[in-house]
Amino acid sequence: MERREQILVAAAREFDRAGFAGASIAGIARTAGVPQGTLHFHFPTKLSMALAVIDEQNSRTFAVVSHGDGSPTAALIGASRAIAELLRTDAIVRAGIRLSLERGEFAHATASFYEQWIGGIVDVFRSAIASGELRTDLAAEQLGATVVPYFTGVQLVSEVRTGRADLFAAVETMWHVLLAGTADPRHRERLFGVVAEAFRGAD
Repeated sequence: MERREQILVAAAREFDRAGFAGASIAGIARTAGVPQGTLHFHFPTKLSMALAVIDEQNSRTFAVVSHGDGSPTAALIGASRAIAELLRTDAIVRAGIRLSLERGEFAHATASFYEQWIGGIVDVFRSAIASGELRTDLAAEQLGATVVPYFTGVQLVSEVRTGRADLFAAVETMWHVLLAGTADPRHRERLFGVVAEAFRGAD
C-alpha cells in the first residue's frame, strides 16, 4: 500500500505538471523512483493511474465537508477554505482537479464527481435556507449548481494568474458576493464574521 501511494503521488505530480497527455509512464516511474514494471503491477495503464488520482482527490475533498456544524452556511465556508488549502498543498487534489477539467477519457468519472459535489452542496443549501440563514428566491438546486462552478472558476483563474497565490483572497471575496445576495439580514454580519475568521491570516 505504501508503494501504491508513492506511485499515486508521483503520478499526481506529473499530471499536475504536464496534464494527462503530457505525462509519461517513464516520467511517472522516474518521479516515483520505481521500475516501470513495479508501476504496472499497481496500475496497468496511465488511464488507470489518472482515474485513481481522480478517485483519491474526490475522497479528500468530500472529506472536508462537515455536516455537524450548527450553521450550514458556516460549514460551507469552512469547506471552501479547507479545499483551497488542499489545492495549494496537495498534489493529488491539484492533479485530480486538472484532470477533471480535461474531459475526454475522463468524461464519465468527472461528470459523476461534479454531480456528487453539486448534490452534496444542494443538501447543505437546503439546510441553510430552512434554518433561515439564507433568504433568496433561488432554489437550493440553483444555488448548488451555480456555486460549484463559481468556486471551480475562481480556483482555476487563480492558478492561471498567480499559481494560486491569491486563492484564499479570491475565495473570501466569492463568499462576500454570495452572502451579500443571499444571506438573511439577521445573519449577514455573523456570516461575514465567519468568512473573516476562516480566512484570517491566509496568504
